[in-house]
Amino acid sequence: MHKLILYILLLSTLAFSQTISFEKALSSTIEYSKKIKQQEIEIKQKHEDLKKVKSFSYGNIDLIHEASKTNHAGHVFNSKLSSREATFEDFGFSQFGQAINTEPVDLNYPDSRKNFNTKLTYSIPLFTGFKLSSQEDILSLQKKAEQIKLNIDINYLSLEVLKAYNNAVVAKEFLEASKNALVAVKKYEDTASEFYKEGLVTKIDKKQAQVKRLNTQSNFIQAKNNFELSLAYLSFLTGIEDITDVKKLKNYEINKNIDTSSALEKRDEIKILKTTNNLYKKNIELNKASYYPSVYSYVEYGFNDNKITTNDDKDYYIALVGVKFTLFDETRGHDLQKSKLQYKKSLLQKQELEDSIKLEVKKAKLNLNAKSKVLEEKLKAKELAYEVLEQSKLMYKNKLISMSELLKQEAIYRQNEAELILSKYENSLAMAQFNLALGNDLFKGNK
Repeated sequence: MHKLILYILLLSTLAFSQTISFEKALSSTIEYSKKIKQQEIEIKQKHEDLKKVKSFSYGNIDLIHEASKTNHAGHVFNSKLSSREATFEDFGFSQFGQAINTEPVDLNYPDSRKNFNTKLTYSIPLFTGFKLSSQEDILSLQKKAEQIKLNIDINYLSLEVLKAYNNAVVAKEFLEASKNALVAVKKYEDTASEFYKEGLVTKIDKKQAQVKRLNTQSNFIQAKNNFELSLAYLSFLTGIEDITDVKKLKNYEINKNIDTSSALEKRDEIKILKTTNNLYKKNIELNKASYYPSVYSYVEYGFNDNKITTNDDKDYYIALVGVKFTLFDETRGHDLQKSKLQYKKSLLQKQELEDSIKLEVKKAKLNLNAKSKVLEEKLKAKELAYEVLEQSKLMYKNKLISMSELLKQEAIYRQNEAELILSKYENSLAMAQFNLALGNDLFKGNK
């Protein structure tokens, strides 16, 4: 029964734990990222703004109903005219025989009147001096810029995932190395104890081995903690709980002889500034719109009476076409000049960024070359340190060297092993950063 319970617990643990690949970690992080989701919403908002501007071209239709009651002479007289009910009496003709300066009571002091006006209106801009089309172009460019910015942020999020994932892989390799070191040092301790019993070594050899084993055990505990911490951060990024293991180190391969000038075409930062250049150019056209006349149309059909009605005798219509041309507005010139200066500034910003990218690509390439060479040297150093360690083990068994010398060679080998692991991690980051400098998308991967 006890074994069955342990078996069930083991199965449940395995069911809720998983080994994650880099590709899975990356896709989960992008899908889980709140920042990425916010940017996607911003793109949708820009799309709605664009549709809103386009909808202005269709005009707008309104159904309006107004109900009022007043004794205001002008409003009363106007409502009677609008409902075709005005009489000569309303003009004050009942006092027609009085002096010319007589103030007609019927006209100036009418009884209060209700008025109901129900109307359907349609207004549409016929020509806006290219203002609407310019606004559409500007919003389209803004939306495009937001999409490029999203791509940039996903790339740098991918780099963060790469750092976190490869850090977990490296922490795992350090843990394995610490475990192997602990096994090796335990053998030294056992060997020293046996030799001491046979009187072949002194007590100090035995104690030195014990001290080394305790220190190595501490390193193992720290390595285990570092691995768990790296998995915890990976879980934080991906939103996946119970990650228990990772696979191999992720490397982005690259052709170091590639023409780095292509980065000026591929880099998203350049694409954003090109889009911004076009946006400011369109803004100049938008400011020029105020120099053109605007043409608009308005149609209204309704019913007006002292009660709600659809009587044909009470209906009316209005149809008009208007033209507006601004003869003088000094602020227009300042706005236009400002937009031209902003466009020139954006062109200089693009040139500045191009210079910066050239330097960034050069530095990334130099860094990658250095990291690759260091990795080759670290691999050779580890192999040599291993050969020296194996020879030292043989020499200690033959009592040609002391325990302290053997432990020294063990420490040298483990140090070279750790440096090799770290070098592989740094080389993987250098390759990813070179890819980014060239304008390659990390989240799409490469072969």
